[in-house]
Amino acid sequence: MMNAVELPVPTRVARAIPIGPGYSDASQKQARISTPEKGGKVVLPTMEGMCFEKVKHIAYLEASGNYTVLHFLDGRQVLVCKTLREVEGLLPGPAFVRIHRSHTIHLRHIKKYVRGKGGHVVLQNGVSLTVSAGQKDNFLQALKVYFN
Repeated sequence: MMNAVELPVPTRVARAIPIGPGYSDASQKQARISTPEKGGKVVLPTMEGMCFEKVKHIAYLEASGNYTVLHFLDGRQVLVCKTLREVEGLLPGPAFVRIHRSHTIHLRHIKKYVRGKGGHVVLQNGVSLTVSAGQKDNFLQALKVYFN
C-alpha cells in the first residue's frame, strides 16, 4: 500500500501570477505601451514588425485562426500576429464588443442594427456582419452602455 505524499506547489505556476504593482511581465509592458490613451494609437505586431494605428479608424476585427485581421474605415486591412482575444485586450473595452466568435466591432462605427434571431449590424463602411444569438444580449447591453 502506498502512502499519500504531499507535493509542493509547482514554482512555475507560482511565478506566473503577478505579485504587486512592480511586476514586469513583457506582455503587461506591451499592453501598457499600446494603450489607446497614448495619442489614441495602438501598437500592433505584424509579420513585418510593428504597426501603429489610430484606434478610431478601426471598423472591426476578424479572427483568422491564430491571427486577426483589422479592417479599417478606408478599406485597408492589417494582419496581426495575435488571436482575436489578445487584440481585444489591447483596445478600449467599452468601444469594442464581440458580436460573433470571429468578429469584434467598434461601436462608434455602427450605422444600423437589424433585428432577427441574432440580427446583424451594418457599419459605416457598408459592411454587414452577423450578430450571433449567443452574443446578442451582450451586444445590446454594450450598446446601451456606450451610447448612454
